[in-house]
Amino acid sequence: MVTKITLTKRLCFKKSWSKFNLMLLGLLITQFVAAQSPYTITNPDQLEGLSLVAGDVVILANGTYSTDERITFSGTGTANAPIIFKAETPGGVVFTGGMAMNIVGDHLVVDGFHWKGGYGASNFIQFRSGSVYANHSTIQNCVIDGLGIEPDDLIDAQDPANPGFYTSVPKHRWVVLYGTYNNVVNCTFLNKKSAGALVLAELEYNASPDGVQNTRCLEVGHTIKNNYFYNFEKIVDNWGTKFDGSELSNAGDSETIRIGTSEFQNVNANCVISGNYFYKADGENEIITNKSNGNIYENNTFRSCRGSLVMRHGSEATVQENFFMGENTEGTGAIRIVDSKHVITNNYIQDCINTMAQAKWNNGITFLGGNDSADVACGSTSVSNGYQKTTAINVSNNTIVNTNAPLFYNLDKGSTDPTGTVSNNLIYFDSGNANITEVISGDTSSSFTNLGTALTYSGNEFVGTTLGASTSGFDENTGITATPSGEIFTFSGTTGKGADMKGALPFSHSNVGNDGVGACFVDYLGAAISNPTCNEIIVTPGEYLSVGTVSTLAYTAGIYDVSVSANVSWEVTSINGTWISNVSPSFSTGNETVSFTVSENSGTTSRSGSITFTQTSGADNKVVVLNITQDAPDLTDLLNLINSGANGAPVTVDSYSRQQDQSHPNPKNNVATNSLDKDSGTSWVADDLQTDGEYVIYDLGGAYTLDLIEIATDSKSNPYAFQVWVSTTDTQAGSFTKILPVSDNYFYTTANSTDFTQFALNQEKARYVKVVGFGRFKDTTNGAEVRDSQWMNIAEINFYGEATTLSTNEFDSNAISLYPIPVKEVLHIKTNDISVDAVHIYSLEGRLVLTQNFTNATSGISINTSRLPQGTYIVRMTNQAHGLNTSKMIVVAP
Repeated sequence: MVTKITLTKRLCFKKSWSKFNLMLLGLLITQFVAAQSPYTITNPDQLEGLSLVAGDVVILANGTYSTDERITFSGTGTANAPIIFKAETPGGVVFTGGMAMNIVGDHLVVDGFHWKGGYGASNFIQFRSGSVYANHSTIQNCVIDGLGIEPDDLIDAQDPANPGFYTSVPKHRWVVLYGTYNNVVNCTFLNKKSAGALVLAELEYNASPDGVQNTRCLEVGHTIKNNYFYNFEKIVDNWGTKFDGSELSNAGDSETIRIGTSEFQNVNANCVISGNYFYKADGENEIITNKSNGNIYENNTFRSCRGSLVMRHGSEATVQENFFMGENTEGTGAIRIVDSKHVITNNYIQDCINTMAQAKWNNGITFLGGNDSADVACGSTSVSNGYQKTTAINVSNNTIVNTNAPLFYNLDKGSTDPTGTVSNNLIYFDSGNANITEVISGDTSSSFTNLGTALTYSGNEFVGTTLGASTSGFDENTGITATPSGEIFTFSGTTGKGADMKGALPFSHSNVGNDGVGACFVDYLGAAISNPTCNEIIVTPGEYLSVGTVSTLAYTAGIYDVSVSANVSWEVTSINGTWISNVSPSFSTGNETVSFTVSENSGTTSRSGSITFTQTSGADNKVVVLNITQDAPDLTDLLNLINSGANGAPVTVDSYSRQQDQSHPNPKNNVATNSLDKDSGTSWVADDLQTDGEYVIYDLGGAYTLDLIEIATDSKSNPYAFQVWVSTTDTQAGSFTKILPVSDNYFYTTANSTDFTQFALNQEKARYVKVVGFGRFKDTTNGAEVRDSQWMNIAEINFYGEATTLSTNEFDSNAISLYPIPVKEVLHIKTNDISVDAVHIYSLEGRLVLTQNFTNATSGISINTSRLPQGTYIVRMTNQAHGLNTSKMIVVAP
């Protein structure tokens, strides 16, 4: 989505404007701001006491306010009726105490304020409050100038062992964009001394919102347009280095603009950074850092900025029609390229020079050869903060004039050859220019050979220097003539080479303020402009279609909702997954809550599907895919939990041999009943002093056939060893029979985990279960076990099975009978008039091995099991229409 920024005259109009134009303008502005009568307040704190609705305008009376509090501007406007918080007149409100602000809600506008001095803060202006974010909201025509650093923060940053040195630089980020489709428009930012990005698009919460799976494929859509950035002071110049000469903490996190972060580099940000003027934006070596996908950097001017526009992470950036005016300032560069599918065209680069400390990083156009995976799909969560390979780039029709190292190949971060096209670029040096270098150079004498030969070069021309490498695709053209056009040059003697700037000139200081770039009421140094010509800035949303997300769905059937936000017509054009149905509404002209139905997942693995929403009006032809994942049932979802009640009821602790209670030499409350309390933070603990095992006997409360036992312990580096014994009659020692393990001495829980370890049983009949623990073992080889600790632990224990008093020939529960048990050739199911539409048989590993469908079978059912291997299985019978969902264990005999 591209946000359209329309500037319409507010305080004065050119005489050539017709009466019709003025009437139309009045109608536009009236529609935009006059839905409600304005509120006028005399203290910023009063803002939070207002109940604001769409169309409201809040005016803060002109004056100087010294508050240092953080205020929150919140509300829900609409595209046609935003909620506006503005100064009485542009620049008439001055905040001198460092008042911070949260902007949270939809369609909000902050307009015309001047922050001057006071102490800064992390996330000084942020488009959120806690975990609630802003969308379609704007800060415009504002100034932030010279926010200071708290004295305590300066003290904390000092190196106590080395007076005069620092260990870190206090970090303040002035404007932080969260949410979606937010805007920073016609603002002026001056005199930043602290570390931290000046404007940051923070994409962490777009990538992985709380409770929601990966959402990196959804568009973010912020716009940063027509702003002025001046004198972001070089961190290393102001603060120096650590005592040992290394870089200070936070010094490398001082971009003027950063879009994204390394960890979330594959978010489809699709942000637009356009029409901005950067003058002495020196904070660090990266003026702008691209760390996400699909961003556009166009029509910006960089003047005397010691750094470069850097494609650091993320793919498919567009860098076009920008001016890089180095003004022969040491340390200036233009464009640095990492990662893939970038389009870098029609840029004009002049008088950039870097021959000292950062020479390998800031040049005309710098190519790097990283080794990490490039163009990471937005659906992935596997990313690297290293240097990606540079692939499939297009570097074409750029003009590079009197610039040191026009094309530079940097091996510092890897030697994987960049791939793509370098074509129709024009490189020009005046005769005798002090910056003359070869067209192609690098950080070593073999850099081009090792890094540059996989690119395809064609149609590039140069004059005033030599090529510097042996390669095709470059021609010296001595017929090229440069003609001054203001401070830049136009060229003749060649056709189709270099940048087409469409008649534009780079921004200069005279363009700042009034009706140009930045806030209307200050000039390029931040001084007030008398009687400024200001603008009513109408931010007209571009076309947008966005769809919310859903967390992973439970395996059961259900109906779910998702929000669609749109200002265009759309329709559902495809549904991927036969288990997804009843999408409603399936088309609309704007915002909707869309519901859909999923059927039960009777498989053994999770499944994925999608719903595709397609724009049907307007020009952008947006297509948005809602990805849906549904869990598979867990093995225990198919079985009956016996101890499902409070404190494990109906199961109780009958007796125990030992527990670490208050009578223990090391007294604690680690008693046997803790293992049934549904609290993993409590445990039964005992020490097996005699190496013969310590036990707990559980009374199931009745006769059961056991299908599964699961045990959770605390997390230790070595596993716990156990045995399980059962009795159908009483708790006398001779009445118990060992059922786990079948042949080995012990079975073991999982080391380094508090998760349940599950043990399948062969429908063992039991009234009492005796669990015997033998401590932890570091060698579990049967017959050669080596014990590591005498202590044993059970945090929680669960028993699964069915109550029964029947013989082994018939197993009955809920009026459904399975027989014979064990099964040899055919399993018979007696339904007793209960309708069954499907029978699924699972292995104990959860793998679906057999399915047979029926049409509301209510009499006897027979299943051929002759092809099933010998073993224990779970039989699951369902009828979705009647809510039947029951499971039983069977044993298949040879």
